[in-house]
Amino acid sequence: MTARRSSQDSVRRQTTGTRTRVRAHPLVPDRDSWIDIAFTLLLVVVALTALGTSFTGSSYLVVGVLGAVIAVVVTHLTRAAGWPIISAVVICLVLFFLLGGPLCLRSLGDTSVLPGASTLGRVADEAIFGWKDLLTTLPPIDGDGPLLVLPWMAGMVAGLVGLGLAQLPVRRAWLAALLPVLGLTLVLSGAIVVGVRHPQSLLLQGSVFAGLALAWLAVRARRASADVQGGSASYVRGVGAVVMLAVAAGIAFPASAFFAGDEGDRAVARNWIEPPFDIGKYPSPLAGFRQYVDLKGRTDPTNVYDKTLFDIEGVEPGTLVRFATMDRYDGMVWGATDDALPGPADDSFQRVSSTIDNPVEGDEVEVTITLDEGYKGVWLPTVGALQSMDFLTGDARAKAEIFRYNLATSTAVVPSGLQRGDRYTFTAIEPDAELTPETVASADVTGLPPTATFIQGPAEKWTEEAGPDPMARVLAAAAHLKREGKYSDGIGRTERIYVAGHSAWRLSDEFVNAPQIVGNDEQYAATMALIATSIGVPARVVLGATVPEGGRVTGKDVSAWVELRAADGSWRTLPTDAFMSTTPPADQIPETNTPMSGTVIPPPNPIPPPSDAGEQSDADLKERRATRKNADEDDEGLIVGLPAWVGVVLTYVGGPLLLLALLLGAIVGLKAVRRHRRRSADSPSARFVGAWRELVDHARDLGQVVPLGPTVTRREQSVGIVSGEAVALARRADSFVFGPSTPEVAAATTYWASVDAERRAMSAGVGRRQRLLAAISLRSLLRGSPRAGLAAATDVPDAAPASAAPSPTATEAASGGEVVEGGRRAGPRAGRLASLRRRADWRSRRTPD
Repeated sequence: MTARRSSQDSVRRQTTGTRTRVRAHPLVPDRDSWIDIAFTLLLVVVALTALGTSFTGSSYLVVGVLGAVIAVVVTHLTRAAGWPIISAVVICLVLFFLLGGPLCLRSLGDTSVLPGASTLGRVADEAIFGWKDLLTTLPPIDGDGPLLVLPWMAGMVAGLVGLGLAQLPVRRAWLAALLPVLGLTLVLSGAIVVGVRHPQSLLLQGSVFAGLALAWLAVRARRASADVQGGSASYVRGVGAVVMLAVAAGIAFPASAFFAGDEGDRAVARNWIEPPFDIGKYPSPLAGFRQYVDLKGRTDPTNVYDKTLFDIEGVEPGTLVRFATMDRYDGMVWGATDDALPGPADDSFQRVSSTIDNPVEGDEVEVTITLDEGYKGVWLPTVGALQSMDFLTGDARAKAEIFRYNLATSTAVVPSGLQRGDRYTFTAIEPDAELTPETVASADVTGLPPTATFIQGPAEKWTEEAGPDPMARVLAAAAHLKREGKYSDGIGRTERIYVAGHSAWRLSDEFVNAPQIVGNDEQYAATMALIATSIGVPARVVLGATVPEGGRVTGKDVSAWVELRAADGSWRTLPTDAFMSTTPPADQIPETNTPMSGTVIPPPNPIPPPSDAGEQSDADLKERRATRKNADEDDEGLIVGLPAWVGVVLTYVGGPLLLLALLLGAIVGLKAVRRHRRRSADSPSARFVGAWRELVDHARDLGQVVPLGPTVTRREQSVGIVSGEAVALARRADSFVFGPSTPEVAAATTYWASVDAERRAMSAGVGRRQRLLAAISLRSLLRGSPRAGLAAATDVPDAAPASAAPSPTATEAASGGEVVEGGRRAGPRAGRLASLRRRADWRSRRTPD
């Protein structure tokens, strides 16, 4: 046997003039595989860098590249062992869950070498729903948080796609070269789409990626088109290729900037997805302003005038602390909203991490706030434009996960609520917010709501002599309010007619159009913002406090002011004392001095506006929360009466099972589509060929060893098919396909019926398990190698004329200088190669042992 093998090797060397290089082990990558692996990993690294603006630090890149390396190793080993690509997917899925906890969730503490059920559930949850959190969280996101599962998964998917497509057997050379490059280009595009509007690095994502992709494409195209390579290496050609790639990569950088245009126009998913948070469900804090006023001896458990709200460290006395910004008026209250400004401003309440990408010019401060008994609610006191946020007490991680921040209004919200003892620290930038007469107003007019048209008349009357400048008119209206208005909290016995609220009724009939303008911060700030808006200057109301000496803020330090938008996009502060008077109104005539004659009917108590019904708003809020909670519980329970674990099982087990069922169904569907195309081919000869292929593919799916290759005939294949009628069917197909006349359609239909019957007989001869495995087997869907390819030589008649002479074997078809491969005729060069192979095989058979 050894002598025969040596003789065969000698014949091959004499025939081809080449020497075969044998690898040490079939699992060790050869030279071409190493090249594909290297390009795959390099392109994956460049693609993952697109997530650099979404995460802090470099942990995202480490876990992503590690996932890509694992996927590449698994893909190569499974393909080298002859396993289908689905096996690599399954192995990577198992490793994704086993290693996802220790690598990505290490900050949660519930990870170990063998992660438990809670860790596996968290990994699955982040993999499925983490993309929503990524797209609705203000970047950059903490680089050591649970969202690291996303780059971990992205790296694995990229490694599978890149090397899987590189090793996928494809008939067309240009498609084989293009597929892996195209796949990784899609990976880069996906990373850019889930990123931010400004790129991490145009040099990496443009020039470097383009250069590597073009180089890999050239290498694979040259490899696929060069069946036989000879001669010496051309260094000039190699240098020329490198120069061309460098030029292409250099052109890609400025070209990308030219075609991309402005960075703000970059298409990212964040622009298309609205954050799932509704700030409108929380009542306006301005409507409850009277809890901060002096009750003058009266008692009210909700009043916090003398109570400590919080202690603040790190800022100077006089600094303004913001509770909430109200940027829309609906005729009842000024409230906080999402998307209140025109244009692409980030004015929605978004999830943020400990680091906030909030570029603002000004002085940086580091502030620590400790809440006291007087402060409750969801609005988080802050200073300036936040740059980072860390919660220090209570369930800090839970607060950080639900914390929301609005970049445009600098307003922070903790939906779970705040309580005494909560402590947090943050860094912020205090911008220059001073308003001067030289400040130019913004031209972005938001428009006055229809319910506030009552303010137009007074605004025009109070600003007649101010000139055409919008900012000058606003300041003139502010001066008129302060000069003509009076201050009252409606607490005194003679001042109770000045009710709370800032609805259209309160601000029109009982304020600007009343004989005497009387109110407190609530009415003055609400009116001043409406006046500025009617003039054409965007305005909003802010509720906050002024830091006193010592940093202990109480209820009496709370006030409301107005912010005006300047032409440069910044918001300038119009302080409360610029438009509000502190002079109390003239005392009313006491009731005891009124002459009492006859029956005196006391005046009816004033009807408070809806905005003053704080208790009713709270009740409505609690009712809406209870209704929403019940609705959520009904949605979560798929079948009423089942325990909660059923929903968990359906969520985390039903999804993967459904995905597996879809994959298996896709395999069965592809085979059905292929069978239909073969059965309904245009020519009857092609239908005969398709029927025989169907029989061969069915035998391969059942695990039978069928000889394949460009020189294998149907009769030779029939010997390997475990069937009593295979030989007869092979001869019958040859007689019709290579016959002197064109076969009839009815004959092809009859032949298909015989093949179907034989397939059923073959399936009946095996067990149920083997039949199921054959139905989902990928053997017949994968194009075979030169040793295991389809018997393509038998497909000559698909395009052969009816008058062609009988040609029962591929050897005879090739004797005329052509050999048929893959259903098409190859050129004379392939025919000469086939002839050399046949001679070598003939000589090896004649060589004695």
